[in-house]
Parts: sequence; structure tokens; C-alpha cells
Amino acid sequence: MVDAITEFVVGKIGNYLIEEASMFMAVKEDLEELKTELTCIHGYLKDVEAREREDEVSKEWSKLVLDFAYDVEDVLDTYHFKLEERSQRRGLRRLTNKIGRKMDAYSIVDDIRILKRRILDITRKRETYGIGGLKEPQGGGNTSSLRVRQLRRARSVDQEEVVVGLEDDAKILLEKLLDYEEKNRFIISIFGMGGLGKTALARKLYNSRDVKERFEYRAWTYVSQEYKTGDILMRIIRSLGMTSGEELEKIRKFADEELEVYLHGLLEGKKYLVVVDDIWEREAWESLKRALPCNHEGSRVIITTRIKAVAEGVDGRFYAHKLRFLTFEESWELFEQRAFRNIQRKDEDLLKTGKEMVQKCRGLPLCIVVLAGLLSRKTPSEWNDVCNSLWRRLKDDSIHVAPIVFDLSFKELRHESKLCFLYLSIFPEDYEIDLEKLIRLLVAEGFIQGDEEMMMEDVARYYIEELIDRSLLEAVRRERGKVMSCRIHDLLRDVAIKKSKELNFVNVYNDHVSQHSSTTCRREVVHHQFKRYPSEKRKNKRMRSFLYFGELKFLVGLDVETMKLLRVLDLGALRGPFASNGDLIHLRYLRFDGDSLRLFDIAAIISKLRFLQTLDASHLCPIYDTIDLRKLTSLRHVIGRFFGNLLIGDAANLQTLRSISSDSWSKLKHELLINLRDLFIYEMIRSVPVSWASLTKLRSLRVLKLETYGRNLSLELEEAVRSMDVISPSLESVTLVRITFEEDPMPFLQKMPRLEDLILENCDYSGGKMSISEQGFGRLRKLQLFMERLDELQIEEEAMPNLIKLEIKVFERETKLRIPNRLRA
Repeated sequence: MVDAITEFVVGKIGNYLIEEASMFMAVKEDLEELKTELTCIHGYLKDVEAREREDEVSKEWSKLVLDFAYDVEDVLDTYHFKLEERSQRRGLRRLTNKIGRKMDAYSIVDDIRILKRRILDITRKRETYGIGGLKEPQGGGNTSSLRVRQLRRARSVDQEEVVVGLEDDAKILLEKLLDYEEKNRFIISIFGMGGLGKTALARKLYNSRDVKERFEYRAWTYVSQEYKTGDILMRIIRSLGMTSGEELEKIRKFADEELEVYLHGLLEGKKYLVVVDDIWEREAWESLKRALPCNHEGSRVIITTRIKAVAEGVDGRFYAHKLRFLTFEESWELFEQRAFRNIQRKDEDLLKTGKEMVQKCRGLPLCIVVLAGLLSRKTPSEWNDVCNSLWRRLKDDSIHVAPIVFDLSFKELRHESKLCFLYLSIFPEDYEIDLEKLIRLLVAEGFIQGDEEMMMEDVARYYIEELIDRSLLEAVRRERGKVMSCRIHDLLRDVAIKKSKELNFVNVYNDHVSQHSSTTCRREVVHHQFKRYPSEKRKNKRMRSFLYFGELKFLVGLDVETMKLLRVLDLGALRGPFASNGDLIHLRYLRFDGDSLRLFDIAAIISKLRFLQTLDASHLCPIYDTIDLRKLTSLRHVIGRFFGNLLIGDAANLQTLRSISSDSWSKLKHELLINLRDLFIYEMIRSVPVSWASLTKLRSLRVLKLETYGRNLSLELEEAVRSMDVISPSLESVTLVRITFEEDPMPFLQKMPRLEDLILENCDYSGGKMSISEQGFGRLRKLQLFMERLDELQIEEEAMPNLIKLEIKVFERETKLRIPNRLRA
């Protein structure tokens, strides 16, 4: 595991030598020497960690290397901070720079000399105790491009979730869900040990076409061992999709009892289905049941749990269903689907080896899919090596193979993917992880390197999808063929937490206790209760990242001023002032709730964060302050409801901009937004209207949302776009909100050749017929028309051949629909 950290630090030294060459000129040779020594040690580490079991001497030596690597990072980042800070001085303070630079140079020379003595001592210890056998480092320089190309070849195409061995279970439970004679609220409990597929089975039922047709109101929530009743209720309310953004902002401040009453009111008199995933205590259900009406509409609740007493402890009418282990035949079917994707010929020896390993998985689906993910990237000759490794690690049949399979799969990852997997330990149990947020965090941490061919965000996505492909991470939601959210299984999360603790990589505080008590950890994460976060931790000078996942709390005592090396600051729902005079030179990621601005002047702080990559104020509360980002030339993602002026300068790196007012948008140089992919513009009353001609200049744009307050929009009247055969060729998703169309928008929108999602929300068109031609929307997969008025809709027979989802709702009058029979199902 230590090899992932050392390779990361070696890469960081190389980046400093290339990108900040002038800063490190005085110590260039010493740094080159350190890099060489650490690269050699990295080779020995690979050998040590390839062993089936590490001896105690090797473990202690690896720990010395780990501490050394972290200290190298600290020295480099601190020196870089000092030089950058001096370069920003003005007035009389600038006169001290020359003397200060000399002092800094002397200081880093001394620090590096100490580091050189330490690494020589580490090398002597390796030789004295005979640790490892040198493996030559593979290649040289930046291998990111090669690795990504290899990953691109290895990654499988999107696959629908297949539940093997649970077909009979699904049939039984579906009958219970759809039982028309059962009018009362009915509870279905699915229970069994971790890894059997309880959540997968519940999701299969939840997404069943019959279930979607039967239950108009569906919601999914998770509980886990550490839960807050208010959070669970809010997840159900959001999942139902019945509450506006403004209303959600209001009720999130409710007490638990008020939320219970609110949810009960939403569901009263309605036929609903609620899935409550991963309950550990009967008390959790007691907290929820009051909010779920016991009506006579035929509503259903599905519960998943590992504990039989919880499954059978619900009151009222229920059915408890115990999941079994897979038979060998079912296990082999599941294994075959995933393990042989890249193998053309399956000889008898290969099948025999595979069946021996599957037998050891003892019918546990999670173990089988992780093993299959590991072997799917192996040549047939390497299967025997994996099999032999399993046998050597299994002393007797009393040891379950699952932890060993998980460990083997982790060791097989490239170092970037290892860092991605370890980073998953920051998220709470059962947390649905927004993939774009995870990508932005990984980039901000410095774990990802881009190249001429690919942006860092694309590289990060490939590494995450490798984890999904290996079944170390589960895709939860997909849009336009891309994974949008994911979740890590509890058992695999335990592996990530255990390894993060061993590497001093992440320190997580929850309601009970710190999962890792180190005082020097670089990444601190608080779940739920900030007040229990120790005061001495709030002034950790070595801290690189602080993240908060929890409820609304007032921020007290987090001394950001002392955290000069901070790269990631995710305050979440923490409110209140924090001190900073603009010295956060390393900060790459800043996230906070939008209404934090009411409590302190964060706008002034943001304007000084010159190297910031992500600014995320994505909470529902609008920001009326002027936000000046003109000096932040490294910005890649700007997210929030910016109702005030949003000033942006050189935006060549900008990929995400949501949302911006049309007034602020009109002042930008649109032709400079060469990498912008995701854009949300809103028009306020009496604001400058958006010109579609400005959007046609965005050659990388993939997702567009345009929201107005009922303004008339004539798409075809713009001279610049009327004559175009193809408009916005990269656009994949378009959402138009509260627009009144003066003519049929479809002929215009059909000129977007890559469009996959089209949503017209609360729009108005009463001027005649809206028509989609046979040549229209060749790639469209989703069409949602939520119209105030629409007289007639005609879809020709051959139009939209790839359409999967069609929704039409017209609020004020009857609409004449002329659509093909294939779209009426």
C-alpha cells in the first residue's frame, strides 16, 4: 500500500521540478537525488508488498518510508507556499523579500539535507535487514497517457445490472408488492449477511416497470449504523420529487417531529413505495414509521437489513424474506458473466482453475464479482498465480476467502486507482457519492495527472470506472450512458478504512469515536457532530484536507489561518466565520453552503484564492454578493446560485459554470470558453436576454440549462443561427425552463446531432402544432415535455429511434397527441 503514496510523492517532486523550476533552482540537484533514491526504494516496496504476508521488520521499514514520503511533501509544499506568499507582498513588506528569500533558501537546503540523511538511513536499514529485492521502476517520466490508454482498452462498455441467482426471490417479492388484495400498508423485509445482494435485489424491484406503473410515488433512502432521523426523512422527501427547491430549503431546518408531520402530509391518501436500505436497529424503523401513513391505498415499504430481529421486529403486516447463498451453478454463472469478457478461448485447465476459486467463495455474490473483476484483467497464464496466492493465504477452511480476495484486488490496482479507492473512506456508510464531486476532489488533491490527450477530470473518471468494472465500487445512477453516482459496499468500505488507517491517509470522526487517532494525519473528515471534533485537531498545520458531512452546525474553532498547506476545504453545512487573509495558496477546492455568505464575508476571501480549481456553493440559497473571480485563472468548476455579479477573467480552464445570470453571461468573452462543458444560465426579470449565437461558440458544451421567467423566445429569428445546418454539435443534454415559444422549437432543436436528453419544463407553446420529423433526434434517449399549454404534438413514425423515456404532461388544456404506437407503452 505504501507504494501508492511513494509513487504519488515521486510524481509531485517531478512536477515541482518541471512546473516550478525557477523556485526550486537552488535545490534542484538535491531534489533530483531525493527523487532517485525514493524511486529506488519504491521498487523495493513493490517487492515487499507483493509477498503473501509481510514480516514485522518489513512492516516497520515500510512505515519509515511512509513517514519520510509525507515529510518530503510537507517540506516542498511549505517552501512553495513561502515563495508564493512573498511574491504577493506589496508596499513596505515587499522590501523584505530579498532577505526573506535567502532565509527560505537556507531553510529548505537544511530541510533537504536532513531528508537525505534520513533516506540514506532507510536504505541502510533495508540492506542490514535484507528487506525486499529490487524491482526496477517501470519506464520513466509521466506515464499517465499510456496508463489511460490501457485503461480505456480494459474498461468494459456500460452493462445493465444483472441479478444472478435471485430470480425466484425477485418473483416472490414482486408478487407481494403488486398484490391488489392487500390494501393496507405492507412491509417487506429482506435480510441476510453482507454481500448477499440485498440492496441489488431491492433496486431490481424498485426499478421494475410493473412497480413504476403501480406506484406513482417512490422514494429510496438508506440508514446505516450511524444515522440521523432527520437526514433519513429529508432523503425520502427529496427522492419523492414533490417538493420545490425553495420549500426544501425551508424544511431542512425543521426538527425531526416536524419533518415526520410534513412527510406524512405528502404521502397521505397516496399509493407509495419507500425503500429503507441497510437498517441496523429496530429504533430506526420506529422513528420512520410515524411518517409513513397506514392508509388503505396499497402502499408498500421495503426494508433491507443484516439482522433477523430487525427484519421481523416491524409491527403491522409484513413479510420477512431471508436471502440464501448462491449455489455453485449460480455462482459460476455470475463469475462467467464478468471474468471472461476479455478471454476468447476457455480451455479445460482455465475452467478448472476458475471453478476451484469460485468454490472457495462459498456462494457470496460480492466475493464472486470482485474475484471476477480481478481475473478479467489477467491473461489465462496468470489465473494460476492468483489461485496459488489464494491457497497460500488460506490456512484452513475456517478462514473466509472474501477479505483475501478484496486485498488481492486492491494490490492489483495501479497507484492512482489505489489512491481513488482509499479516498472513498471519507464518505459516510451507504452514502450515495456524486461522481462529479468525487472527480473534482481527486483532482484537487493532486492525485490525478492529465496530458495533451485528456483532461484530468476524464482521467479521474476512467480510474473510478476501473473500480466499478472491478466491482470494488457500485454504479447507482447513470445518465446518457455515464455513471453519475456510485456507492461502496460496507464490506469494501471497511477495507478502505482499514488501509487508510494503516497509511495515515484519512482520519474520520463520527458520532462515536475517531476511526484513526493520529495527530499528524493530512486529511480530516467529520461525520455528523462537529462539536466532538477535538480542538487540537482544528489547528493541524500539516492538514491538506478538511471535509464535513453532517447537519447544520455553527463553525467554532477551525483555525484555517494556520492551515497553510490546505488543498481541500469542504465546510458543508457548517456556518460561521473563519479567518483567512488570502494565504491559502495551495487551496484547490472550496465548498460551502450558499447562505454562509450571510454570516461572513467569504466573497473577499474567494477573490484571493489564485490557484482555486473548484468553487462549490451549490446549496439552494442564492448568492447576491458580487463574486470577483478575475484573478483565479486556474478555475475549472464554478457552482452556485450566483444572483449577483459574477466576474470571470481568463476562463480557458473552465469546464463547469452553473449558474450565472444572463447579465453576467453577456459580459464574458464567450470564444475564450474553449473547455466549457456544463452551463446553466438564468434570466431575471428585466435582465439581458440570452443570445443563442453566444452558445454556438461553445464547441465543448455538453450540458445546457436555460431558465427564464416566461420570456418569449424565438429561436429561429437569430440571423447567426438560422442558416446553420448543425447547431451546437457537442450538446448532449438541453433543459429549457419557463420559456414561451413563439414558434415550434423542434426544427431548431433537431439540428443538434448529439442530443440525448431534451427537457422542456413549465414551458408554453399555444401557437399550433409541435412536430418531430422522421429525421429528428437520431440519438435522443429521453424526452420530457412538461408544458403549460400545448395544442398538438405530432411525432412521425421513424423519429427518435433510440428513445427510451417519453413523458408528456400538459397542465392547462387537452393536447392532441399523434405519436407512434411503439412510444405509447
